[in-house]
Amino acid sequence: MRFDKQFYQKHFFQLERYRVSADKVAPDEPEFNEAVLKITVPAENAAGRVEKKFLAEKQPRGGRFVALTATSSGEGTVDALDRALRRLLVPIYPFLKHVRLMRYGVQNTTSSTSSEVEVFILASNKDGKLYFSEVSSVSVIEASFFALANIYNRYYRDYYEQSRGGGGGKD
Repeated sequence: MRFDKQFYQKHFFQLERYRVSADKVAPDEPEFNEAVLKITVPAENAAGRVEKKFLAEKQPRGGRFVALTATSSGEGTVDALDRALRRLLVPIYPFLKHVRLMRYGVQNTTSSTSSEVEVFILASNKDGKLYFSEVSSVSVIEASFFALANIYNRYYRDYYEQSRGGGGGKD
């Protein structure tokens, strides 16, 4: 499947910003990981589905998009990002609750600390169909977020095409 960034931004969601933190306050205490995520979704998709616990505001683009913000904690920064993303997307796109992340991996592509990494994510749906994403970046967090986004994008695209009778989701 060809990745079409404009398709997903227009029909699914677009990243506005994210912030991830990892706090370690004492050697014998567990690390606390938190992610704050802001995305925009098409207003027609969010209508009647956005819960009041989210900060929602109309965007200046003619009211066609709604901005949503969520904060989540997790068992690691990537888990916190995934939980924040799911917290925003699942109320609008309930079929995404069936995405199951199966494997996550990071590989250093060079031998220095300022090197690029590759993040790999393998996921499946409720029928066992596999989804794979691989993203490279100098930031593990950035590569992880976009690998997660790719998984959800692919799942959304399958659903979008199936709901239109396999028509390919043309604009």
